[in-house]
Amino acid sequence: MSSYFGSNGPLIVAVMWTETIVALLFVLARLYTRTRLLRSLGWDDHLINISMLLFLGYTILCTVAATNGFGNHLTDLGLPQAVKAIKWEIAGQTCNIVAIGTSKSSVAVFLLRIVTRKTHFWVLWFCIFSTAFVCASCIVFMYTQCTPLESIFNPSIPHTCYLNFTVNAIFSGSYTAGMDFALAIFPWFVLWKLNMKRKERLTIALGLSLGVFAGICGIVRAVELQGIAGKSDYTYLTLPLILWGSTELLICILCASIPILRPLYKHVRGIHSSNAAYELGHTPSRQLETGGKEFDSNTKRSFYTRSTNRGAGGY
Repeated sequence: MSSYFGSNGPLIVAVMWTETIVALLFVLARLYTRTRLLRSLGWDDHLINISMLLFLGYTILCTVAATNGFGNHLTDLGLPQAVKAIKWEIAGQTCNIVAIGTSKSSVAVFLLRIVTRKTHFWVLWFCIFSTAFVCASCIVFMYTQCTPLESIFNPSIPHTCYLNFTVNAIFSGSYTAGMDFALAIFPWFVLWKLNMKRKERLTIALGLSLGVFAGICGIVRAVELQGIAGKSDYTYLTLPLILWGSTELLICILCASIPILRPLYKHVRGIHSSNAAYELGHTPSRQLETGGKEFDSNTKRSFYTRSTNRGAGGY
């Protein structure tokens, strides 16, 4: 192991790889449920799969950063070594920012499967597009805040900065945290109007309500983003930032996956629905697993209409 691994290196590796493995197990269980039990794969599944790949990339890149000294005080590393660590860490942060956007969008797209009112439909699309814009702009500003580009990793290089990226990063972190709270609360206003079993409603609503904890992590991460302004000790001050970013991403993935896993839970317990066709997904692409109880006629008609107009599995 590198001599630059330091005392915080093992902490980074242990926390991030543990959270990555937990997230991977839930994503694999979700994928099995959708492909083998429900036989209905949608864009929300593709988005969460992308989020998982990005999470894995985030963890790998931050592990490499840790082996190069990230987590140690810059004065203990020396500038040349610190530059190496910062490069890997910023590359990892790029994966994290994109993954946060795709994971929240996965939750919104999942909700698009069940909403029937146009108002709800447009609110969810606003959440998707606004989150994508905020995350994309954060990445663009991160790499264009100063010239030359190398000065982002090495502040000792003469450079010119055009904006205060710390302010933008805090805004982006706060906005995505707000989306967590919005998407956690939103299902409670929608699900009770659908003709579903109470257990199904609670499973979905409570699972998505985990977004509150993701929002709390997002708030903490937004506060820790102030550390990126500490150029004199960047490798140490931004350590909490990457750990909270990992935890937020884990909770986002759990939040998006838990509501999907009820059919797997019932399958493992050997519980069979009285309406197997609906539970196995032999219905329009937007049909949500309802535990053997069909939606009312208006909801079903909405599903059929959207499936006809947009194609199977489309949104």
